[in-house]
Amino acid sequence: DSGVHAFCHALPDRWHQMSVMLSAASCLRWVCNLLSVTESQLMRDIAELSDEQLKAAPLFLPYLSGERTPHNDAQATGSFFNLRHETGRALLGYAVIEGVAFGLADGLEALSRSGIGQCSLTGGGARSGVWAQLIADVLDLPMVTHPASSSGALGAARLAWLADGGERQQVCRKPEVAARYLPQPRRQPWLRQRLALFRLLYQQQRVARELLP
Repeated sequence: DSGVHAFCHALPDRWHQMSVMLSAASCLRWVCNLLSVTESQLMRDIAELSDEQLKAAPLFLPYLSGERTPHNDAQATGSFFNLRHETGRALLGYAVIEGVAFGLADGLEALSRSGIGQCSLTGGGARSGVWAQLIADVLDLPMVTHPASSSGALGAARLAWLADGGERQQVCRKPEVAARYLPQPRRQPWLRQRLALFRLLYQQQRVARELLP
């Protein structure tokens, strides 16, 4: 019901459980195209915002392609809440990356956080220390990034090595850690409040959609 996937792993006697977001880093590309700004410049603008500015930022629902986990709702749509005249591009950008982080928090909750003590961040978002720190703060978990070579292609290469007779202990080594981000306790109270509002906004949006022709 909450859109969690469970797949038989490529390795024997193992399973892969996964929550799925349908729009994550693509949300950042989308808002950058709207604002005619590069992702790197927008992230630099976001990094200059104070905590007081962040507390008053708009909220963003990142459902530009519907959403899988935890809503399983193909009709979900993206939206901004709490826009004002003084809302500039940096605050819009922050709202977008925060909304993605909140979506990850929903996915983690759907997985029941079972045994998860640390997360690895890969993909486009891993290139930004600002985004990695925000995800650590929202999930309240240590977040680590890895060298650029630690990608899906590396996993495929490891499976090929195993198929060719490689020893599992040698092949399946943990990747090196490039950077580590720890949750900041000072941000926890207001991020929890914003996450609660984020979840309420989705529920209200779902009701509102039923009134549309």
